Amino acid sequence: MMKEALPMPSKLTPRFKKPGATDPRLLIGVFIVVLSLLGVLGIIRATNQTEPFYALTADVGIGEHVTTQNLTVVDARLAGSSKQYISADQPIAPGTVAKRPLVSGELLAASAITTDLKEGRRLVTLLKDQYAVADFQAGDRVDIWVASKVEGSNTYNEPRAIAEGAEIHSVTPQESIIGGTGQSAVELWVESDLLSPVLAASSDGSVINIVPSTYKAGQ
Repeated sequence: MMKEALPMPSKLTPRFKKPGATDPRLLIGVFIVVLSLLGVLGIIRATNQTEPFYALTADVGIGEHVTTQNLTVVDARLAGSSKQYISADQPIAPGTVAKRPLVSGELLAASAITTDLKEGRRLVTLLKDQYAVADFQAGDRVDIWVASKVEGSNTYNEPRAIAEGAEIHSVTPQESIIGGTGQSAVELWVESDLLSPVLAASSDGSVINIVPSTYKAGQ
């Protein structure tokens, strides 16, 4: 005996519908994509952001004036090291001078200039072993002793004092990208006529030492 066939539905109801323009899931998906794109663009913009800084247009010697005449403005991306350099948004104070030799093209470092001038004296910077100068501080008086190298030999002449009672302006440990260098920059105020021999000794291979001075106020 044959079973009677069941009637077929006239229309099948689809299980899934094609999402429309107002479907919440579609809107949420679009929002997430747009948010991701904005985040990527923000990161790119932040990492490529530059700031205006001063750069030298000419070499400047120790004690020479630094003005807008020997500076230009450049855009640079310095990130965490930006505080070490002078922003072009900051005006150069009248009477600003170089504390160390400055080379054309380099960015103007905050540590390279000063307005703290001493009448009749000039600033000079010596690089010394940081442990040898660890006990010195700003305001201390020192004598500068030099042992010049014997020409054509690896020996040195007897040390002699070339400056007495020089005042320490600052003692700054030097650092590189990978850490400390083991040296400190000692900035000294010396009489103007002693600047030349001190600079010559620091560049001709002489051994330079600074020792506590017997200087007394009023000398």
